[in-house]
Amino acid sequence: MTTILIIDDNMDDQAHMAEILKEEGYQIIAAEMGPEGIDLCRKMHPDLIILDLVMPDMNGIEALRKFKSEFPEIPVVMCSAAGLEQVVALALRVGAAGYIVKPYEKKTVLQTLRGYIHP
Repeated sequence: MTTILIIDDNMDDQAHMAEILKEEGYQIIAAEMGPEGIDLCRKMHPDLIILDLVMPDMNGIEALRKFKSEFPEIPVVMCSAAGLEQVVALALRVGAAGYIVKPYEKKTVLQTLRGYIHP
């Protein structure tokens, strides 16, 4: 079964993404902050990471750099509210595989992830 790690400090957004993915047959693990997500990644070795850009402690770009350094084989898809085009461009340069805009739409989420994983 394909495992996806969702890292988002907004519990409503995290739950919504998890619901979309569980309906499609994915196994979900979740964290609220970057450091917690890194620890979970070390233990669980997910097939894909969905990472929020704006979080306290360690922002999404810092976490992305850490993930790409430690786990270069795991695709990381960034997510955040619209209007952060410059940050999205930076995330893609740092190594993000893609980007999903909040609020999540099921069709967009599944189209974005389809190129990287399968249920």
